[in-house]
Amino acid sequence: MERDLTRRGLIRAGGGVAGATLLAQAGCDSDEPKAKPARVVRKTAPAGAMNVVVVVMDSLRADHIYGSRARTDAFNGLAAEGFRFTRAYPEGMPTIPARRSIMEGHRVYPFRGWRPFKGLPAQPGWEPVGHGRKMWTEFLMEQGWTSGYVTDNPHILSAAHAKFRERFDRVELVTGQVPNTRKGPRKVSQAELDKFLPPSIRGTRAEPRMLEYLRWNAPGRDESEYNTARVFKGGEDWIEWARTRQPFALVIDSFDAHEPWDAPVNLVDIYDSPTTSGVEPIQPFPTPAGQWKNLDLSRRLVRRMGHLYAAEVTLVDRALGRFLARLGTLGLDDNTLIVAISDHGVLLGEYGWVGKRYSEMHQALCHVPFVMRHPARRAKGRSSRVFASTHDVGPTVLGALGFDRPKYMNGHDLSPVFDGKRPPKRAYQTAAYNIQVNVRDGRWLLIADNQGKKKQLFDTRRDRGERRNVARSHPDEVRRLWGYIKRDAGNRPLPKFKASGGG
Repeated sequence: MERDLTRRGLIRAGGGVAGATLLAQAGCDSDEPKAKPARVVRKTAPAGAMNVVVVVMDSLRADHIYGSRARTDAFNGLAAEGFRFTRAYPEGMPTIPARRSIMEGHRVYPFRGWRPFKGLPAQPGWEPVGHGRKMWTEFLMEQGWTSGYVTDNPHILSAAHAKFRERFDRVELVTGQVPNTRKGPRKVSQAELDKFLPPSIRGTRAEPRMLEYLRWNAPGRDESEYNTARVFKGGEDWIEWARTRQPFALVIDSFDAHEPWDAPVNLVDIYDSPTTSGVEPIQPFPTPAGQWKNLDLSRRLVRRMGHLYAAEVTLVDRALGRFLARLGTLGLDDNTLIVAISDHGVLLGEYGWVGKRYSEMHQALCHVPFVMRHPARRAKGRSSRVFASTHDVGPTVLGALGFDRPKYMNGHDLSPVFDGKRPPKRAYQTAAYNIQVNVRDGRWLLIADNQGKKKQLFDTRRDRGERRNVARSHPDEVRRLWGYIKRDAGNRPLPKFKASGGG
């Protein structure tokens, strides 16, 4: 973890004006230029006001939480004590577009007005989080809350998000994920590198990325040294610091369970027999995705990859569990709202793909867990099938803390569920990823390019695997669903983009 940034005069605690000083990039040398302090005029928060912790986990499929495809004791406990949305789908994907909607409380679909930003993938929707919009954390800072962000997300650590990082009272940054702008401290032999690279991707763009990862992450290290463990430990340190600065609003942003799916052996052994020979496929494809047959991956390797992913999910869950336990030990459990959500899922061989492929906006890629736990355990163990999404997080947090949804946010406030009320209902849900869009209404799923030239329709009641394209036999449904896509785009032509990579 990076040095405690309060040593650089990061915080002036209490009401009034707070300053935040950050290096322009995580892990920068001390002689690099510092960012200008952010200044916020604050009110005094109400006495006894509730804290909030929002946990964002990357690439976490809902079926590995709700469907018990992975061991997730902490998440199960959170859901048992909280409220669960069983039909949550991000409205913009992947990594950064989803965080934009989470932090801004505003839809990024259909990426209208997007332009490339230096330091971020040149993919539709990728622009700095909070660029041109006030985030819900800033709203709370103005009301007297102390704010923080703890992450190992390499895109948030990049120079492109230097101004974003200024907009919190205290930030904790963990280096070790890829892509990384700094060379890792370890030396990695070709033999070690080949242990994690199938022959088909040796010499491709996947090789330097894996080398970069291994330079930061030594095989066989202690669980406490894994990136996700360090992130949640950073969260523990942050709340210990913030308990004298309540109320607080903290975001913990874990880049795991993003590939490489590198988990301790004892967790991998939960899902598969130990192996000491052959390639260990922690990422047997170039990010963001590949077709496993074209990569000459055997079915055995694809199965092994799925087991490694499940182990990675358990690794994240264990770190979350330690954080929640620490929250209780510090006496903060009974005054802190917890919200946990993912940005998207990942394909583990479905539809012939591994990784994140924008053309395959199916359940495995789009269905995410979304759980809220009220400190008084209101609505304990209940759930809803209402369509929920990433841009609902901000309005919901503010609503739970007693604030009306700001006009600049267009997500739904889902907090009435804590009072036994029904959440606002969506008849359908639309989403965008790169040049693709989709819409679902509970039965039908339409996936198309955003110009509507290629449309695929799936009857998810009769075809739960979403394998049979029935667009030709149901043209009325295609027209109806495409109308929803246009309606959510403001009944204007959707923007034209060229397909590009990035994950």
